[in-house]
Amino acid sequence: MWQEADDRRRWDDIVSAQPRARFLQSWEWGEFQKSLGRTVKRLSWNGDVVAQAIKMPLPLSKYYWYIPHGPLVIKDSPDWGDALKETLNDGALFSRVDPISKTFHRSVVGGIGSAPATQPRCTYVLDISRTEDELLSPMHQKTRYNIRLAEKCGVEINEGSIEEFLRLNKETKARGQFASHPDAYYQHMASSLPKNFIRIWQATYQGRVIASNIIITFGDTATYTHGASSNQHRDVMAPYLLHWHTIQSVKKQGMRCYDFWGVNPKDPRHGAYKESWQGITRFKEGFGGALVCYPRSFDVIYHFWLYIVYTIARNIRRKI
Repeated sequence: MWQEADDRRRWDDIVSAQPRARFLQSWEWGEFQKSLGRTVKRLSWNGDVVAQAIKMPLPLSKYYWYIPHGPLVIKDSPDWGDALKETLNDGALFSRVDPISKTFHRSVVGGIGSAPATQPRCTYVLDISRTEDELLSPMHQKTRYNIRLAEKCGVEINEGSIEEFLRLNKETKARGQFASHPDAYYQHMASSLPKNFIRIWQATYQGRVIASNIIITFGDTATYTHGASSNQHRDVMAPYLLHWHTIQSVKKQGMRCYDFWGVNPKDPRHGAYKESWQGITRFKEGFGGALVCYPRSFDVIYHFWLYIVYTIARNIRRKI
């Protein structure tokens, strides 16, 4: 049966031991969500399956449970899927799952609806357990050239500040029309998450910070979660050196994977393909990682007619 976990060390030991460990299922990420005022459930099925669910508000005092990059199936076991469905059916309108496999989808009977993904569905994952020469060799020629160019121009990489990231993030949003969290969200990430979990790296040119990245490390994986860059001095290619320096640093820490986060799938007809992501996808692809795409997100529906009303209202808001 499902039980709520209360042992932080055991939880993180289980989650971090999985290949390409999911920071979204880590105890630390759950604590960050709690600090935002959200309820978090950490559920374990005899240690064979674990799922961290976050209570997300909806209008009219309704809510849903959100499971990002989970549940994690360490050892498959019968009945856990339907049992999890019932465990989270506590007055919620639905449970939303951004899965990394189709296991939960297959384990639940009835009440499934497709849903927009909260997390990016595709990413490039770079195996950084190889030597630096072995990492440089498969890179696109232009990527290697731009790394060397940034070094030659005197771009420097050092520990970053959240204030510089926020300044650059305003420029990035205006330039690329990317969606972004409020400043307070990033500030809270930087102040509340452990220092060994989150780190900011920044690139400086001629005494001015021109690029900044937020990196989360958990288990065997470093994840590039947020990045920002200046409109000025784009010709010195600072973001290339910033990533390469970060890869070198997390490799020394013992990380085995570098996750570039959101990119486009290869096929433009794929549901996750975005025209606005073409440039960032080419940039990340140049580092030579393997393309990984996750299954479609879905909702486990508890109150069908209310869910239909919610879906219609959500679609109307997106068109406005």
